[in-house]
Order: sequence, then structure tokens, then C-alpha cells
Amino acid sequence: MHAHSLLLTAPRHLTWVKEELPGLRPDEVLIQTTASAISIGTELPKFQGTSRNSQPAHYPCMTGYESAGKVLACGSAVQRLHIGERVVAFYGHRTHAIIPETKAIAVPENLPDAIALLAILSCDVTKGIRKLQPRADEAVLVTGAGTIGLLTIFMLKTLGIQTIDVIEPRPKRSSLALQLGASHAGLSHPTGENGYNIGIECSSHNAAFAHLQESLVTGGRICILADGNIEPLILSPAFHEKELLVVGSSDGWDYQEHARHFFPMTQAHADTLEHLFNYRTTTDNLIATFEQLASDTISPIKVLVQYNT
Repeated sequence: MHAHSLLLTAPRHLTWVKEELPGLRPDEVLIQTTASAISIGTELPKFQGTSRNSQPAHYPCMTGYESAGKVLACGSAVQRLHIGERVVAFYGHRTHAIIPETKAIAVPENLPDAIALLAILSCDVTKGIRKLQPRADEAVLVTGAGTIGLLTIFMLKTLGIQTIDVIEPRPKRSSLALQLGASHAGLSHPTGENGYNIGIECSSHNAAFAHLQESLVTGGRICILADGNIEPLILSPAFHEKELLVVGSSDGWDYQEHARHFFPMTQAHADTLEHLFNYRTTTDNLIATFEQLASDTISPIKVLVQYNT
């Protein structure tokens, strides 16, 4: 069995590489990919060579981390998954992969790949929200309505949070924020005139982060969900004056457990959530799609990559 993997060999240089897969170990499954996603905030800076990281970039490196597919084969000790079952996993833009059974998230048969893929980032979002422990009567301000910001709104609403305002300059993204339950979305935020108890930074821009700090009440709580790979996020004078609490969050709390709750939650909002993937491409056009993203020819919220199976 061979797999084709999309590797970044240097900034703005992508190539599909054919590799032979090893035999299955007892606890592993072989997956054939049906779809993957481009996480633009993370992948585009890496592609351009501008990503801010604690370690220097190294090449070649694998691209992507959100994959959906079907199980083609199971190792002798695999018990939870079966051949033909649909799964979500973390192996990136690759036609086939072998992973431990414990790393694959089972997907209900009637759930679209696009919704299934959102289980990964929604789990990352939920981990950050859990750190803040918001109450239903607390006002929340979210900066940025990209994928992370929109999933933050969705997960806050499932917790019963009533007041969620969103700072987002782009009308289409503001519209999606409102459809997912935001109280207000745009460049203004009138709901929290007296200040917000909670702020969630999803924009990756320091100007928005500074505004977020200014908008909180004394003793307010902030979670930074943006990963800081675009520009530094700086604590403003308001952080000290208002004695704010700021926490960071990365990765998910428990992807398997989260998916069991998340998948049923999506049924009533499936159409809106699928609109997060407002650009679709194929593996044949994937390299060109990265170039279009880098040149601002397209500016989607999230990209769905469909595979020829």
C-alpha cells in the first residue's frame, strides 16, 4: 500500500511525495482519506515561512492535521473500530495513513465530513472555555469570527451563555456569528456597555487584543485561543489597571469524549456549521489553493479538501 503526502519542502514550495506504508501493528488501523481541512490561521503562515514559533522551521515537513476517512484494515488487536467505519484523525493532507486505534475518532454514518472535521478545533476551543468557567449570566466578548471564533460562539451557546458579542469587520463572518447565536457582531459591541466579564481572543491581531482588554470589567477573565503565530499579543495598561486574568489554551481536553457530545449538538446547526467551509478544493488543486491563499486571491474562513477515493 502506498500513500501520497503533501510536504512543505521550503517556504511556498509544496510537493506530493509517494511513500510505501509499513504493515499494520496489532493496535493500528489503515485509513483511506475522504476529506481534509486547511486550518488557515495555522497552515498559511507555515506555508509562507512567516509563522512565529518557539523552534526554527525545519524542512521537509508534513502539512495539515485535520483528516477524515474510512477504515480499510484493522490490526489483530483492534476492537473499537471496524472496516468501513468513518473516522476523524490528525495526520494531515495524505491519501492514506496508519495510526493507532486510540487516535481515531469514530464518526456517525450520516454526518458530513465537514462537520466531522470540526470536532478537532471545537475540542480545542472547549478546553479554553472550560478554563474560564463562564456562568450563564456573564457577558462575553469574542474578537474575531474566523473558524476558532465561530466555534467559540457555538460552544458558548451550548453552555447557555446568553450575551455573546463579537468584534468582526467582515459582514459575511458577522452574519455567521449571528446565525450561531451571537447577540451582536460587527465593529461595535453595544450589549456590554458596562464592560464584559469574559473576553476570548480569536483574531491573532494585537489591536483586537488591546481592545478586548479595554472592554473588560475589573477582575475580568481572558482566554487567548489564537496561537500567536502571526504577531505578538501584548498586555496593555488595562491588564494591570483592571487586574485581569489572562490564560492561554492549546490543543483539546479529550477529543474522544468531546466528539461524543459534539456530534449530536451539531444536528440543529449543521447547515450553518458547514458554511464555515466556504471554499472547497480537491487534492489535484491543493497546491494551487495554498498559492491563492498566500496571494489573497481567495480569503475563505476554512477550506475543505475532497479526495478522489
